[in-house]
Amino acid sequence: MTTKIKKELAFSEGEYHGRVSAVQKILAERGVDAILVFQIHNMNYLTGYQTVGQNNYQFVLVPRSGEPTLFLRRLEGDLGRYYTPFEDIVVWEDDEDPVELTRALLEEKRVASGHLGYEGTSPSFTTRVFASLKTALPGAEWSDQAGIVEEGRMIKSPAEIEYIRRSARTTEAGMQAAIEAIREGASENDVAAAGAAATIAAGSEPLTMSPILTSGPRSAVAHTSFLRRKLVKGDTVLLEWTGSYYRYSAPLMRSAVVGKPPDRLQGMWDVLVEALEAAIAVIRPGVTSGEADAACTAVIEKAGLYDNYRKRLGYSVGVGFPPDWGNGHIIDLKRGDPRELAAGMVFHMPPALRVDGIWGFGLSETILVTDSGCEVITNFSRELAVR
Repeated sequence: MTTKIKKELAFSEGEYHGRVSAVQKILAERGVDAILVFQIHNMNYLTGYQTVGQNNYQFVLVPRSGEPTLFLRRLEGDLGRYYTPFEDIVVWEDDEDPVELTRALLEEKRVASGHLGYEGTSPSFTTRVFASLKTALPGAEWSDQAGIVEEGRMIKSPAEIEYIRRSARTTEAGMQAAIEAIREGASENDVAAAGAAATIAAGSEPLTMSPILTSGPRSAVAHTSFLRRKLVKGDTVLLEWTGSYYRYSAPLMRSAVVGKPPDRLQGMWDVLVEALEAAIAVIRPGVTSGEADAACTAVIEKAGLYDNYRKRLGYSVGVGFPPDWGNGHIIDLKRGDPRELAAGMVFHMPPALRVDGIWGFGLSETILVTDSGCEVITNFSRELAVR
């Protein structure tokens, strides 16, 4: 029995059809009959489909011409009808073999013995799944077509940019609340909870990842997060997260200190601000990824702090699903990278400095490459917060 539900499309039908057409043009150029899109970010980009059950066996079949087909677990079928403009939805029951049903679908679409593309970079397209499909479809020719959908995702449409702006407003609300919650004796959890609650209250959908928040000596260890630790005078507190608006992200990183910051800490913070602003100043269409990175790194190297940095400048953001908001596999900003930036690209740039066993801190902005330069989408003070 199909539930009657009203569709909720994040984008116009025309935008979705345009995205599918762009993929089909590349398939035709490469002589590929169809591609099986397993990557949840790409499924969402092409059709609007989203689910919390992202680890299910599911894909979008995009043929060289014609409408795409969503192949979903039965429990997710209504999500396809709810979120997408496309009507061709095939579902599998929990007691059925989805690979066998995939074979039947591809035979019905007359591509079972054709040239089939897959996404070798998709976490959902495991070696076991691939082996099963090759066994079920012995007549097919397979090739890795990863990156076809990402070519479209790299440049954001006006509607996508608007969603990133709206996401940024929720991110900023959470950051403000979290900083206000920092005080001696508060726990990391207290601060993280304040930030997450305010982000959601400001209109965010479920977060792509829980807030990154760490303090004191633990703040010097990258990608740690809150662990019930009580804040004490002299602690640095590193905060980083994003809200989500129709799955679009706008991350922000800021830092605080409990009590008056030592002169050395304030000096290092000033270097970070200068480094981030140097990168923002050079970004425009035609500048390479490596040149943007070099503008930031040069300031840090001049201050003699490169060993406390040693990372890329930033990475693309847009559609986000757990466990991460980053799209750095599409394009990032790193040393020596010759790829050129183009209008419509959106990046999160989070330079950070760490002193082992003492402190770690950083700041960031989500930025848009415009026709004439760089627009900072996030809007928050770049001062080191003193609490």
